[in-house]
Amino acid sequence: MIVAYQGEPGAFSEQAARKFFGVKAILKPLPAFSDVFADVERHPAGFGIVPIENSLFGSIHQVYDLLLKHNFLLSAK
Repeated sequence: MIVAYQGEPGAFSEQAARKFFGVKAILKPLPAFSDVFADVERHPAGFGIVPIENSLFGSIHQVYDLLLKHNFLLSAK
C-alpha cells in the first residue's frame, strides 16, 4: 500500500502515516498538500494523510478547501 503525505522524510506527517498505516506501508513524501490529493486522485497512492490542524498556526484552511474539492472517503483514528 502506498501512502502519500506532504513534507520531507522525518516530518510529523510521515510519523502520523507510519503510526496509522503501519510498517508495511510505502510512504511517499510530496512537496504540497495539493500534490497529495492529486496523487490519490490519480491512484499512484492508494491513500493520503494530511493534517487539518497545526499546533502553531491552528486550522490548515488549504486542506479544508482540498477536502471540499475532492470527493474522498475520510477516516480518523
